[in-house]
Amino acid sequence: MKTPPNSIFYLAGFSILAGTTSANSCVLQDTGVHRFLVSAGPIPDISGYCGGLWDNLKRFSQCSASATFCGARGADNHLEWEFTAPSICNGGMVESTWWEATRNDFGSIDCP
Repeated sequence: MKTPPNSIFYLAGFSILAGTTSANSCVLQDTGVHRFLVSAGPIPDISGYCGGLWDNLKRFSQCSASATFCGARGADNHLEWEFTAPSICNGGMVESTWWEATRNDFGSIDCP
């Protein structure tokens, strides 16, 4: 089935009107090693998505994670994903991991 060209704009507009835009964030703290702090939500089944994030991060040997946390913060099902990795782990690897685990169903992230 071919999608009419205007339907993309309609869907994007509907998404904004429906309130499904997100305020996801990805912060990089660089102190010789990289500390990534990702926040997104609200997200249902946070434990399932956390498992997917850790599993997909393993695709990048450069991102061997330590000082890890993934879970809900607050009462609104906001996912917080935090880890420290060697400085050769970059934002593109973290963004790719997010996409593989969530298919951007809750919005994308933009990591420095």
